[in-house]
Amino acid sequence: MPSIIRNILALSAVATVAVAQDPPPKLDAPCADVVIFMARGNNAPYHDYRTFPYADATCGKLRAEGKTCDYIEIVFPKGGDYCKQIGEGVRNGQSQIAAFNKKCPCTHLVLNGFSQGAWITGDILAGPGGCSQITTGFDPTSAPGNAVAAALLWGDVMHVANQPYNVLDGSDLQKDGRHSDSLARLNRYASVLRSYCAKGDPICANGDDVEKHLTYFERYTEDASNWTVGKINDAAPLCAVPTPTPSASSTPAASSVGVAAV
Repeated sequence: MPSIIRNILALSAVATVAVAQDPPPKLDAPCADVVIFMARGNNAPYHDYRTFPYADATCGKLRAEGKTCDYIEIVFPKGGDYCKQIGEGVRNGQSQIAAFNKKCPCTHLVLNGFSQGAWITGDILAGPGGCSQITTGFDPTSAPGNAVAAALLWGDVMHVANQPYNVLDGSDLQKDGRHSDSLARLNRYASVLRSYCAKGDPICANGDDVEKHLTYFERYTEDASNWTVGKINDAAPLCAVPTPTPSASSTPAASSVGVAAV
C-alpha cells in the first residue's frame, strides 16, 4: 500500500514536535487493576503530548473510583522503513503484553493506538503484523487476549468502513482497510473495541483535512475515557475472588453457650 504510506510520511512532517531529547519508553508497571498499553503515532516521541491526555484522563477516573491504573509504552522505531516499524511494533507489543500478563494475570488490559500505532494495535489483536504475515493476533478466549477489557484505534491506517465499533462521521469511510481474514480476527474483539475516524481524515477516511487526524485527543478524550472506564467496570474479574474463611475465634464453640445455674 505505497500510497497510504506516502501519505503518512508526509503527515509526520507536519506532526513532528522539536524536542531536545526524546524521553525513553516506559516499559513496565506494577500489577494494577488496569494497565494501558500505548502505541504512539508515526515520528512521535514516547509519552507524546498528543495521545497521553487519554491515558491521564482514564487513569484519573479509575483512581477516583478507588482502582489502581498505570501504563506501558509499546516499543517501535521512530523512523526508518514504515513496514519494518509496524512489524517491530507488533512483535514487541505482543511480547510486552504477554510478559506483563504472565506477571500480572489479574490485571485488566487496555490497548490504545493512534495512526501508525493504531495499525500496530490492530495487528497485535488480529495480524498480519505490518506489511507481511507475522502473526494472526491474540486469541480473545485465552491469555493474554482474554485480559483485554478495551481497545481503542484512532485515525487507523487500516480502518474499515461500517464496522459496529466505528464511531464519528467517518464510520462509513475508509482508505485501504484490512484484508478480510485480518478483519474477521479483529472483529472477535468487537465488544471491547472502538475505532475513531473523522470525515476528512486523510489516513482513515481518505480525506484532505490533516487537522481532523491530529486533533482526536483534543476533541474526544472525555468520551473515550468514559467509555473505557465503563468497559473496565463491566469486565468480569480475571482471577477468582477468594471466599473468606471464618476464623476459629469468630465461630462459636459449644462450650461457650451459657447454661443456667441450678
